[in-house]
Amino acid sequence: MSTLPLKNPQTLGAIVDELVANFGLRRVLLAVAARLFRKQHPPDSQSFPTPNRQPDVDNLTDHLRRDLGLQPDTHHIVRIDPVMLHRS
Repeated sequence: MSTLPLKNPQTLGAIVDELVANFGLRRVLLAVAARLFRKQHPPDSQSFPTPNRQPDVDNLTDHLRRDLGLQPDTHHIVRIDPVMLHRS
C-alpha cells in the first residue's frame, strides 16, 4: 500500500478550492450533482445486535456456522435437490 500525506484544510472553501484545482470545476459539479440524486439507504436497524436482542444464527448453514466458530446445527434438515441429485 502507498501512504498519502494527509492534508488538513480548515475550511469548506479550502476543500472546494483544492477539489476544483485538482479535478476541474466541471467534474466537481457533476460529482456533487450525482451525489445529490444518489439513492441513500439507511442502515438496517434490525441487523445490529443490541443488548436485548442477539443476532439470528438459526438459519445459517453449517459452513457459515463453522466460519463463525459455532457448532454445527443438530436440527439441520438435509434438503436434496431432485433435479441435481445433491444436497443443497
